[in-house]
Amino acid sequence: MPTRIKEITDYIDVELELLPAGIKIPFDIFIFEEGEIKQFLKKGEIFSFITKETLKEKNIDKVYIKTKDKKYFQDLIFEVNPKEYIDRLLDRYTIKNEFYFKIEKECLDPELPLNLNLYVYDGKNLKLIYQCNEKESFSIKNEIPDGDILIAKEDLHLYEDYLLNLAKKKINEPSIIKETTKLIIRQVYNEPTNRDKLLILADKIEEIINYSTLNPDILEKFFIMKKHDNYSYIHSINVMTLSISLGLKINITHEELRLLAMAGALHDIGKIKISPIILSKIGRMSDLEFNIYKNHVIESINIAKELDLPKKVIEGIAQHHEKLNGKGYPFKLKGEQISIFGKIISIVDAYDVLTTPQPLRYSLTPFNALQILVQDKGSYDKNFLEIFIKMIGRLI
Repeated sequence: MPTRIKEITDYIDVELELLPAGIKIPFDIFIFEEGEIKQFLKKGEIFSFITKETLKEKNIDKVYIKTKDKKYFQDLIFEVNPKEYIDRLLDRYTIKNEFYFKIEKECLDPELPLNLNLYVYDGKNLKLIYQCNEKESFSIKNEIPDGDILIAKEDLHLYEDYLLNLAKKKINEPSIIKETTKLIIRQVYNEPTNRDKLLILADKIEEIINYSTLNPDILEKFFIMKKHDNYSYIHSINVMTLSISLGLKINITHEELRLLAMAGALHDIGKIKISPIILSKIGRMSDLEFNIYKNHVIESINIAKELDLPKKVIEGIAQHHEKLNGKGYPFKLKGEQISIFGKIISIVDAYDVLTTPQPLRYSLTPFNALQILVQDKGSYDKNFLEIFIKMIGRLI
């Protein structure tokens, strides 16, 4: 007789097809039946093929596990690695990012006409929430539902025009500056040798620095806390923004700030030369894959040199994975061999990576991420790290 539980709280649902059969399950399994959730299998019991087929015959297509057991479920999937699970996850995550672009809700003005369609993605389903009339533009009148707001990538030029009109209405609004910066970085990543795009990025950096110099605390509004889609661009914005903020705290010059920001924005541009299969791999990379991945730094340096960027910018790009103890890459530099830009960006980059959610990988809280940086003794400049911790403390 299964144990009955009165309410569905602290549980997550799992598709039955994704649960491997014929093995001992390292967590409790529950089903929803007759209006309530019931314990179906206890931790350590075998989830047999017959059991799985029995559930299918009852038209039960999903089971439940406790939220605290999510990590055990993911570890089990990595161990068993059923192809259908990986395929489904990539289909949900990759296809959405191939054809759609996430935009920020705060950039949607209910009084400004929008000449493109809007979609919402709630983690499982993608649906149209606003349809533009071909003959007449309509303003957004309905409340925007929860979830990621997306547009079709083919409509990006329309969104850029919309942001230009919005910027005229809301001058120096951080959300608009942040969103336009994200689009500019995307353009630079797509056309890394286009100097015109680089000049536009430089102008945007100058705008952000001038804005933040007047009010240093405003930089936290440029930092994007939720960053799952458009990862490369958002990560670049965050590294650029946090580098500017840390640079302001240690009182580097305005010109150095400008160069530091450019290095932060372009530090990972070499990833466009790395196979998407490696960049989007779920789970731990093999030694060969990681060696290929590490080559993104060399590719970034090559692009920076092709653009004839200043020496300090190239140093910041080249050294963002170096560590003071010599255990970084690609050059295994030590101590004062690493420039100030390299020391700053290495801290900022590591922090943003640790706090970024990825498919099948938990993001850390800011506190836990800072703990890891502190515990990685000898890797980061102690003074810069202390200043960075105090700076992040204002955001959490």
